[in-house]
Amino acid sequence: MGSTRKDCRRAQRNRRLVCLETLEGRTMLSHVPHHVAHPLVEHRHALYSQPLPASSATTPLAPSSATNYDKITGASATRSAYNVDGTGSAIAVIDTGVNYNNADFGGGGFGPGHKVIAGFDFSTNSGDPMAQTWQHGTAVAGLAAGDSANNPGIAPGANIVALRVFGNDNVSSFARVASALQWVIDNHSTYNITVVNLSLSDGGNYTQDWYTTGIGAQISSLINQLSAINIPVVTATGNNFNGQQGEGFTAIIPGSLSVTATTPQDTIATDAQRLGKAVGGPSATVIAAPGVGMWAPADGNNFQSVDGTSFATPIVSGAVVLLQQIYQSRYGTLPTVAQVEGWLQAGAVNVHDSVTGIDIGRLSITGAAALIPKPAPPVVVTPPPTTTPPASTTAYFFNGQAAGNFVASNANGGWASFFALFTGSLTRLSGFGNVTQPAPASVKKTK
Repeated sequence: MGSTRKDCRRAQRNRRLVCLETLEGRTMLSHVPHHVAHPLVEHRHALYSQPLPASSATTPLAPSSATNYDKITGASATRSAYNVDGTGSAIAVIDTGVNYNNADFGGGGFGPGHKVIAGFDFSTNSGDPMAQTWQHGTAVAGLAAGDSANNPGIAPGANIVALRVFGNDNVSSFARVASALQWVIDNHSTYNITVVNLSLSDGGNYTQDWYTTGIGAQISSLINQLSAINIPVVTATGNNFNGQQGEGFTAIIPGSLSVTATTPQDTIATDAQRLGKAVGGPSATVIAAPGVGMWAPADGNNFQSVDGTSFATPIVSGAVVLLQQIYQSRYGTLPTVAQVEGWLQAGAVNVHDSVTGIDIGRLSITGAAALIPKPAPPVVVTPPPTTTPPASTTAYFFNGQAAGNFVASNANGGWASFFALFTGSLTRLSGFGNVTQPAPASVKKTK
């Protein structure tokens, strides 16, 4: 992304500036030198990306070490333990488009029945979101949900919705980003979109969301609308760290899930922007995730080495899909964005930033998944056992003499049996009571 301080000041005056980070071979993204004119200065209303540097490594297959972030995050362990892989959900990738012909996405297909299930190109107003001059979105989509055997994404079963906001000139605007967010709101149920990935920034370094009007307010409103239907918008903090806490736009929006990048040694990446709660309050960085030494799909069937917060962000987007699937399997509905954020933060591994002195949690998918509550077991009401009342025992007497005990266990049958003892009619029968009751004087029998 590489913006100078002058660029950031311009970004503060105009929210329509956006840029993407370059893909450099296994190194952190470098700033544009101060003596080099930056396109954001020359074209204030543009959102820029840059062509793939010639030095960036590409290979037909990702090396075996490509999934070094898997053990760090616990992605495959979570998929195995909970039998989830994102199947049934889709991730909306608002970016430079996706090379859906790459074998990492099934190869040669786009639309219903394919991995890249839907999309739109807002640069040409066409229905084909194929990445052309820049594979940034292809890399992002692959890290979130690629399904290659050698280098799967975090949620390899999930579909991708590719929303292209950059044209072939690698230029865009936040107006296109807003249109893409509105598209998700309008179409989320059709394609079961459950998370949105925004790996872009305006190059600024803010400590709070200052913008309550214009395109900034519109995008904030759209993110809040998505949050209200339980669809998180996962955003990259940016790669313009200069020693001061802060994030770019859109990560500074409190309703988004902002992501900074970590190294394999669990330190905050050199250029990754970060913002602690004491300074940023509700805009503070939500989570950190691996963003250095990543391998992701590119043009053709190639893979490329990528680094930066842009590529830590889809790691979290994929993780969100897995957490959502676990929750849905238990409750039949999506969790709220607040629930997802709570699990991510409470299950994370703490990382201390020695530069700013703040602590940020690094993503642990296994830790977050363990915090998803299980439904309470159904309450089983056991009726009290049916008991037979104790039999009534009565002594009877005949002609003043004790004749025995009568047990009236059955009112009709018992009395019938008792009267059957007599061959004639009883004119007087007395002495019924407890066995200890004195015998009556007499029982007379008529002739």
